Amino acid sequence: MNILSKLNEITINNNDRIADTDRKYCENQFGLYAAAREALQQALDIIKPVYDKEKNSAKNTNSLYGSYLDDYDDIKYLDKRLEKIKGQFVSKIVNHFSRQYNVSLDTKVINEKYDLNLTHNDIIGEIFEQLDGFSFEEKAVHELIQATKNTIYNFDKKVIIKKASLSITDYVWWDSWSWSGMRISWDSKLETFFQALSHFENGSVETLHSLKRMFEHLKEGSNKYDIFSKYEFDYKKIKSIKVFKNRKITVEFKDHALAQEFANTYLKK
Repeated sequence: MNILSKLNEITINNNDRIADTDRKYCENQFGLYAAAREALQQALDIIKPVYDKEKNSAKNTNSLYGSYLDDYDDIKYLDKRLEKIKGQFVSKIVNHFSRQYNVSLDTKVINEKYDLNLTHNDIIGEIFEQLDGFSFEEKAVHELIQATKNTIYNFDKKVIIKKASLSITDYVWWDSWSWSGMRISWDSKLETFFQALSHFENGSVETLHSLKRMFEHLKEGSNKYDIFSKYEFDYKKIKSIKVFKNRKITVEFKDHALAQEFANTYLKK
């Protein structure tokens, strides 16, 4: 056998492209899905011939009472259950990778493409197709940068850099409640912004603990925390963050070059 023939026999196993913990999760979910699918299919295979026989008997005898089994309540119900558990199987696998690696993935396109006999390897293959050649880590960073840029609608007007400080005007949206005082709006852009600052600081898409705490303070409100004070951090790149009642936010970096680099990388389209 020549080298070309050997290469043609090589197929990429999706299990070799994912972490062992991911593989075990996917294999376990497939085992559970396959067992449930088989049980429902066996029930359908038993019920359908009986239903067909009853239906034919009623038709031949002109019976007014019909069958004991019902097309909607029994046959179509089991068909719908089979489709439903297939969708659950796809969602469990896709959502696992989406949560694990902070990437956006589409379950609908996978669910519509495959019948009941799909496997976890089919789903994993489709997930890699959706990554567009990126690794999970690269895809997560790409999506984070795009999401942060999308929070800025007029960079030249809204973003101001003075020395080592970067300010964004009209960026922090507030709600006011008697029990919490002022707190950030539920649709705040800050969660994405803090995640971007964390990636800039250490290369991870996971929000740094201190930034996560500040965000939680902002959500709980001014009656509980002094949220309009300057939050200072012992980081290599970021020195402090301060939010203002007029919706401005200011981030102080260790030097001007870092402020400019963050703005150009994460904010400027």
